[in-house]
Amino acid sequence: METVFYLSLVTASISFTITEMKLFLLFRQWAKERNSFLGELISCGYCFGHWVAFALVAVYRPKLFDAWSLLDYFLTALVIAWLAGLQWAVLCLLMEKTGK
Repeated sequence: METVFYLSLVTASISFTITEMKLFLLFRQWAKERNSFLGELISCGYCFGHWVAFALVAVYRPKLFDAWSLLDYFLTALVIAWLAGLQWAVLCLLMEKTGK
């Protein structure tokens, strides 16, 4: 469970950085011009967080449930993405309160 929490923090950090920070603004604009689906994907922290969570689960292979491995990894990625979504929302609120 500890690994899942840490991976959710990493997921939230990566998704927030790519979808919200000025550093990646040109990349987001470029992606929207190239492909509207890809542009929307990297502009939505919650959506992008799912893909980050799936990638991290593929690398680290944490398991939360005693189920068939593929189902276990899928469900674990969803839990990580959900936790990361909560953390991402808190980061957005904090940035809004500080005026950034």
